[in-house]
Amino acid sequence: MVATIVWPGSAQFLAGRRRLGLAVMSLWAVAVLAALVVLLWFRPDRETIFGWVTDSETLYVARLVVIAVALLWLALFVDAWRLATLPGLDRPRWLLVAVLNMTVIALVSGMLTIGWSTVSASRQVVNEVFAATETAPPLQGRYNILLIGADSGDGREGLRPDSLNVLSIDATTADTVMVSLPRNLQNVPFPEDSPMHTVYPYGFNCGSECLLNAVHTAGQERADLYPGSDDPGLDATIDAVEGATGLSVNYYVMINMQGFASLVDAVGGVTVTVPTPIAMFGETDWRRDEYIPEGRQKLDGNEALWFARSRIQSDDFTRMARQKCLMVAMLDQLSPQTVLLNAGQIADSSSQMLSTNLPASELAAFADLALKARNQQIATLSIVPPAYNTADPDFAAIHADIAALVAGSGQAAPSTPPPAAPAPTTAPTQAAPEQPADPTETPDANLTDDLAAAC
Repeated sequence: MVATIVWPGSAQFLAGRRRLGLAVMSLWAVAVLAALVVLLWFRPDRETIFGWVTDSETLYVARLVVIAVALLWLALFVDAWRLATLPGLDRPRWLLVAVLNMTVIALVSGMLTIGWSTVSASRQVVNEVFAATETAPPLQGRYNILLIGADSGDGREGLRPDSLNVLSIDATTADTVMVSLPRNLQNVPFPEDSPMHTVYPYGFNCGSECLLNAVHTAGQERADLYPGSDDPGLDATIDAVEGATGLSVNYYVMINMQGFASLVDAVGGVTVTVPTPIAMFGETDWRRDEYIPEGRQKLDGNEALWFARSRIQSDDFTRMARQKCLMVAMLDQLSPQTVLLNAGQIADSSSQMLSTNLPASELAAFADLALKARNQQIATLSIVPPAYNTADPDFAAIHADIAALVAGSGQAAPSTPPPAAPAPTTAPTQAAPEQPADPTETPDANLTDDLAAAC
């Protein structure tokens, strides 16, 4: 049995079935030698290997190969068991041999089953989620990816993308900048080549209800502006984000919030620092006494969902900071090993959670960038008060601040000065005590050069 694990066919060769044993041993030696030649002679880089494991046809062939190897290996184990059962064994020894052999077969079969399920799950994700075919080259050496957190739950009018973040990633170094836009940003301009610009030439300025997260609904209602589009609301939202940030978007990834919870459960939870107790209920929920406690916590899917979306006893801008911290925690904790061990559950949750126009042909490059980004500091800029007025934004200043941050020519600080505090109506009776700056104060996740340190 051990010989069958170390060198399949050797047990048969040693037990006298030399022709069968020699044939299997030769096939195994050729396979191992071929693998060594590929690894040592051609020396494929990490991106090339990612390309193999994210190609649908390669995964299909690999799945067939795993099935064939599993069946043949199982047959060799059964035959080795037969050869190892010596005549004259008493019942206790026979049972011991049987238990040991069954244990070995179960372990090896289990490993092959994990391999088969991993390959199958990977192919399912590639085919169902990354079905797009059109590629977009990096713009000025960077990829700009729009991350959308969308919720279309009960009582909501249409789909509302309440979380909008643009990741600008250097195509070579994976240097990453995250720009966050609040859902209540008003008067968002559309680029001149956008169909929505013909309807809103002066920005999305149809009143206090015309917030950034309402662009999707407005685009859906004007599907005639995007003929042939599968999701005109999404196209309009991308146009609005480009107008607000001055960045051209290469790809988008839309995350359904309920599906996100299943992803967190699939990988066994995510650990974050909870700054204050987070309410796990909405305004209309009957139960109003559930909270995520303060401190370092490992969250399950439902808790992570509330950590990302809760606004009770909080606000949009604090929620934006939590969302960024949750993303950086996932980036740090989702190791390749975690993904492989939970491939089946991740595949199921991904089908529910993700929609994207990122094609499968680009997965290898982005998987390589993701691993590089884990070791990089992520700078963030959020268009939030007091640095920015969300009701009447200065988009020229916003564009300048984002361009400076992306170019690395400035710190993660807005050029628009915070509004001055109003003058007191009466003179204070006592001077306010001076509060010395705390040199160890944690930076704001909405505005920092190191997002991980701020979380």
